[in-house]
Amino acid sequence: MPIANCFVTSNTQQGTKNLVELWAEESAKSSGQMTINIMYSQQQMGNQYAVMANLLLPSIWSASDISSLQTGLARALAKHFRLNLSEVHVATTIISSGRVVENGEEVHW
Repeated sequence: MPIANCFVTSNTQQGTKNLVELWAEESAKSSGQMTINIMYSQQQMGNQYAVMANLLLPSIWSASDISSLQTGLARALAKHFRLNLSEVHVATTIISSGRVVENGEEVHW
């Protein structure tokens, strides 16, 4: 259930490759459960990033898997949007079992 909610500045040029597949390649993980939401930012103040991503991961992932998924996401976003890695920011939140609802049911792992 890796889910990335990405805020992209409006002047950032979009790539043509499937971003989910690119993330899977960059993180060496299966794309089967990956989701990416792209939202265009109207305004950004303070530190400037072309892409800011909030990554949600279930607590069952190991530390090395978490590292692969978050760094893979950063690399995939940079490649997809033709950016330097310094223009991409990823913050990861770990979600505990029972804190996700799918099909009206709490998900436990």
